[in-house]
Amino acid sequence: MNKSMMVGTLVLLPVAALADVTLYGTLQGGMGRNTISNGANSNAMNDNTSFIGIKGMESMGNGLKALWQVENRVHLDGNNALDTFGSRETFVGLDGDRQGKIRIGYLNSSLNDLYTVDQWQYLNNINQSNTGDPSKNNGANGLSILTNPGNRLKNTIRYDTAEFEGFKASLAYGFGENKSNTQGINYASDIFSLGFNYHFGPYFANYAFQREANPLGLTAATPATTPQSYSAGAQSGSNAQSANIHYAEFGYKDDQLLLALGYQVAIGYDWTDAFSGDSKGNFGSSAAPRSAAQARVKTRQAALSAAYHTGPWVPKISYAKGWDQSTNGAHRSNSGYQQYILGVDYHLSKRTRTGLSYGRLNFDQNALAAVNQHKTTLTSTALTLRHSF
Repeated sequence: MNKSMMVGTLVLLPVAALADVTLYGTLQGGMGRNTISNGANSNAMNDNTSFIGIKGMESMGNGLKALWQVENRVHLDGNNALDTFGSRETFVGLDGDRQGKIRIGYLNSSLNDLYTVDQWQYLNNINQSNTGDPSKNNGANGLSILTNPGNRLKNTIRYDTAEFEGFKASLAYGFGENKSNTQGINYASDIFSLGFNYHFGPYFANYAFQREANPLGLTAATPATTPQSYSAGAQSGSNAQSANIHYAEFGYKDDQLLLALGYQVAIGYDWTDAFSGDSKGNFGSSAAPRSAAQARVKTRQAALSAAYHTGPWVPKISYAKGWDQSTNGAHRSNSGYQQYILGVDYHLSKRTRTGLSYGRLNFDQNALAAVNQHKTTLTSTALTLRHSF
């Protein structure tokens, strides 16, 4: 944690004596090995998205409450250059009880709230790298291809309804999200998301729609040997294309058993895109490059997960498949992927657990994440430790 973050935390802690304030967090990391065919292998100690947060509320009578939260990313591996205040979901809002709640700030999209099917603790870092760079290919032991487009949105307003007979809904809009960061493009354009959620006891069914209004285009190319050689920027002209996603999941979840199935259809996202166009994947030529949005790339993928608690042990499994893509309605053969993950967790206590996982991810030869247009296999094996408070 950097100095400014530490000072901020120390300043806010005395407030806990005066208001309803909660300090919470999760610290999780692990060591493992990543391999990639046609590329270099690597061993690593990874931080698996650790964070610390402070949240609170104030009751103002008649069922109305003020809400706030400041959540901060921390790195167990010492890579703390971006560990600043408010680097995760951070907001202020009002909760009207029966009227629902409204928040403004840095908030999850409706899509990012879902993905119950992804039950794994891992470093999500599988990016497009057809040179086989191991630093860009960690995390085959998690469903990062499916969950990539689920993001937090800057400059966002979000409304969540109150629950009624097991039903809830949400609306979110991120304004003017065209930002970059020091890790790459991570282009976040204006995004609208809509979610519907239903549960009946342990049974659940969820749906989310997301529309990205002005995603990245590819505007120029240099002699290209990697996707990173292309110049990515805002689309221009009257033919700017949007990107959108439909995602649905349903299943059963209680303290002993998880069974979950998710299915996603997207237009304008390659397999490794978070925001549309992040990977700078070219679906045109070097002279006339086209991003996933410009080429109307369509993807379909599904994932199935199961876990069973027996004493302190939790064996679990996931399988995911991405079918061949299409561009402007034309089929792209051998452009899909398949993935399976096996693992087991052991609960050392109510708040602490360790786990072992192995994942294998196969990209077909014409997927842009494949190395040098050859069928590419990535594996990740990890031993993890997690503590929540």
